Amino acid sequence: MPGRHRYFFDVDGLRIDDFPWRIHVHQFGRGDGPATAIVAGIIGDKPLGVLALHELCRTLDTLPVRGSVYVIPAANPFGLTGMMRHNPDLVELNRRFPGNTVGSTSDQLAHALLDHILERADCIIDVHSGTPVRKTHFAYDYGNLELTASFGYVPVMVDRHTPGQMCTSARAAGAQASLIEFGGASSNDTAIATDGLLNMLAFRGHIDREPTGPDRVEIIDQVKLFFASRAGALDGPHDHAKVGARIPPGILGWVTNVITGERLEEFRLEDIGERAGEGSGFDRWGPSVMRSFLVQSEPLLMVSQALPAMIQPGTLAFMAGWSDRNIPTPRR
Repeated sequence: MPGRHRYFFDVDGLRIDDFPWRIHVHQFGRGDGPATAIVAGIIGDKPLGVLALHELCRTLDTLPVRGSVYVIPAANPFGLTGMMRHNPDLVELNRRFPGNTVGSTSDQLAHALLDHILERADCIIDVHSGTPVRKTHFAYDYGNLELTASFGYVPVMVDRHTPGQMCTSARAAGAQASLIEFGGASSNDTAIATDGLLNMLAFRGHIDREPTGPDRVEIIDQVKLFFASRAGALDGPHDHAKVGARIPPGILGWVTNVITGERLEEFRLEDIGERAGEGSGFDRWGPSVMRSFLVQSEPLLMVSQALPAMIQPGTLAFMAGWSDRNIPTPRR
């Protein structure tokens, strides 16, 4: 029968006032069956995912759940307090997993969170969103393409695993894992996340529900990131409103000197018929995933700042990916 059990666990001895950081868990179902953890709030400036998980909980309150579903909307209270991508100890939590019992505050939080989940669940879904100034629209896959694609609403990026991510560490420990990126900027509707997560829970066998969303999912295996190397005002013809859509080759955006008006830097997408896949922008995940390919289609815009925006060297301005295949959205 429907029902929610709420509990918490503490990470002891980390705060100056001698109180622990407390992580709250909403558990649905306690019977035999699959066990899945859904997490948000890993990054402190991404509140949209947090709100989506609370909406998910309200829906699960009304449904019978098989097995166990653990929902952790605010998995990084340390970072959410700081309200920035990096935690107050100046490190990014989602680059610190599997963590350490004697490291920094972020290291200890990472260890406690992952350890708690892996004792109870064999699948982790990490829900990220864009920020108030950046929109995202894709998912990372960690070796179970059907699971990730069952979300249904975003393209799936394959073979792009970053060391230190919670999902990378979960996969290394033998668990299934997916990371969802959605929304941001003016796209602040949580429905795409809650509907997609319900699709995933149905695919995992936790709930009975008619699937929603597109019937096919784009698979992205070539990705280019555009990082600014100059400070200035970022602008361009394709802002966050086009994230998730195909865009034409050519100039994607540029950085303007706010003092002189000079265009300091341009970001360019390769033309159809041009070779791409190696060098700057394709090297984010190292040489092992770089391979030359012939551009045969328009890319999907996966990430964009809300334009115009002030930008610093090293800031991710845009992200685009090429898809040469799609698959039926996995249903069960």
